[in-house]
Amino acid sequence: MLQQVKNFNRIILSVGSNVGDRLKNIEISLKELSTICEIKIISSLYDSLPRIYEDQDNFFNLVLEIEYKKTPNDLLKDIKKIEKSMGRQKTFRYGPRLIDIDIIFFNNIEIKDEELIIPHYDWMNRRFVVEPLSELFQEIKLSEYNLSDQKLVKVGNINYK
Repeated sequence: MLQQVKNFNRIILSVGSNVGDRLKNIEISLKELSTICEIKIISSLYDSLPRIYEDQDNFFNLVLEIEYKKTPNDLLKDIKKIEKSMGRQKTFRYGPRLIDIDIIFFNNIEIKDEELIIPHYDWMNRRFVVEPLSELFQEIKLSEYNLSDQKLVKVGNINYK
């Protein structure tokens, strides 16, 4: 599957929340992101069951395409500042998240180091990433990914401005 989007020359982020007011958390994160980048397009908002660690509340998720002038590592630093300013605290892997912003793609750049892996190491196994991507970009086809066991419900659109 990865080869099909090898030339996916876009910067794509995934945003999720399952703690507190999920909608408000995502709206705030989008407002904050708009101060560091240009938001080009946002998918619908989706409600998804937690994966791996299932003893937690459902997530709200969406993906967005952005325009960003600096490096992928700069974007990661900016994202971490936003998450921290919103009150995200370190928990455990796959645990509850007040806000979670992941870099899925950064143009055609591939990075694999301790701080950052681009494309995101597990994007193609996450329906809450693939389905919103397929909604926005015809070159991503949900049917080509084996994700039918993951439940996802489209909630609607988000207005963050």
